[in-house]
Amino acid sequence: RIYLLDNSGSTATMDGSVAEQGQRGRYTFRNASRWEEVVALALDHARWNLAIGVPAEFMLLNSPCRENGMPLVEGRDFVHVERGSGMSDSQQVERLAALLNANGPRGVTPITLRVQEIHQRIQHDFSAMTRSGQFVFLCICTDGMPTTPFSGQSTPTDQQEMCAALRRICTELPVQLVIRLCTNDDATVEFYNRIDEEMELSMDILDDMKGEAEEIRKAGNGWFAYTPLLHRIREAGTMCKLIDLLDERKLTEPEVVKLVQLLSNREKPFSSNPATFVEELRTYTSSSAPVFNVASQRMEPFVDFRAVRMVLGLGRCSVM
Repeated sequence: RIYLLDNSGSTATMDGSVAEQGQRGRYTFRNASRWEEVVALALDHARWNLAIGVPAEFMLLNSPCRENGMPLVEGRDFVHVERGSGMSDSQQVERLAALLNANGPRGVTPITLRVQEIHQRIQHDFSAMTRSGQFVFLCICTDGMPTTPFSGQSTPTDQQEMCAALRRICTELPVQLVIRLCTNDDATVEFYNRIDEEMELSMDILDDMKGEAEEIRKAGNGWFAYTPLLHRIREAGTMCKLIDLLDERKLTEPEVVKLVQLLSNREKPFSSNPATFVEELRTYTSSSAPVFNVASQRMEPFVDFRAVRMVLGLGRCSVM
């Protein structure tokens, strides 16, 4: 996994949000700068990728003392985390935190140039990756539209060049793209949503946790608890296409059953009969530990079996 972290000057804007875990699995959300939101995301993903054994790199959009064309230097321009590297997990996370804390908001938004550099690095290892069946998830965390390295204004040419760079990296290489927006600016959100709609690439556009929870509810899929963990999984990129659909449209009945099975982590499959499925789900949720639902900001069952019953067209439940 590769994370491109936008530390342009605009990320100093204080309209971000950081989720902080408290006791018994509960979370609170505090107001923060956009850069603090990016940092919290990066550190969470570093811990998570180390825990599951997936190599990950965290690359600054704007590095100190690096001119365009210069090779990347680990520890200055990016940090690589990987289990078995010779450093403990905590040491690697601390190393990343030190880089991010020393490189707060500065400069412009040369996303296109960085995507081209990442393209070249992946291209170098393309043959070996193909032989081993490896895939790269590229997560771009940004709050703005692309610029050149020399201007703070995003022009139509800048935007066209970024679209071309994204198309090349997604079509020429085994790359799946996630763009994690750290802004509510209407023009920026519209620009990236238009890329998603018009370019038909292997990509997903995500908001912050609370924004995504609301989008999923609007899509008609508010019957399950949208947890911070599920949000981080979506940010990291996943091969499960069902997860990508959550904020796009209402899931079909078979998709609902499949998602419940995934979220439950239950080894035994649920029944294929809708009425029996809902009854099994009611019994299972009654004994399952509650999870934090970002939408309600409460600890709840991982699904609302009554709402699932309605989604499956079985009417209201009389169980109290």
